[in-house]
Amino acid sequence: MKIGILGAGTIGKTLAEKLVAAGHEVEISNSSGPESLQTFTAKIGPRARAVNNQEAAGNEVIILAVRWENTDEVLSQLKDQLQGKILIDATNPFSQNKWLFVLPKGVAASEIIAAKAPGAKVVKAFNNLIGDWLASPQILTGKRVIFISGDDDDAKATVSRLVADLNFAPIDLGTLKDGELSQGGRALAGQNLVLLEG
Repeated sequence: MKIGILGAGTIGKTLAEKLVAAGHEVEISNSSGPESLQTFTAKIGPRARAVNNQEAAGNEVIILAVRWENTDEVLSQLKDQLQGKILIDATNPFSQNKWLFVLPKGVAASEIIAAKAPGAKVVKAFNNLIGDWLASPQILTGKRVIFISGDDDDAKATVSRLVADLNFAPIDLGTLKDGELSQGGRALAGQNLVLLEG
């Protein structure tokens, strides 16, 4: 699969490395431009390419891994390109200074992302683990859990297969609204859960 990644912080780079190691092609972008990512993409191999946001958004599956306060700017520039695409929301409603944004009562963060990207098939995933845990999918005799949620069953199935490709254990929480449980500040966020095997 060819996957675009918007954002090259800890989460974006960790997922890029894991995806390339699993045999996928990756196009990754950031706010500083492709030149700033050339060393990183060269290090992880020929299946990785540094691009701009528009090129990353040209893929059928895109991972959104920018800071919460940058989601407006990034998605407003790309919303026409995102229609019909699978948009994996790996964000959490934290600012750069780590304090939690207050969201409207009863509204999940991914519902806000979906409203900013009309027509995209938004699936919440890869947001419940910190970067160090994302780097090590397998632990003890099991696999770390990645929660997924979304309103499009086919899109969720695709993301679930992708999660499994990376040797994580996908667990479907339900709809985008149900995904509120896994976002920053909620019950399942930051829980280092392992699905034991055997």
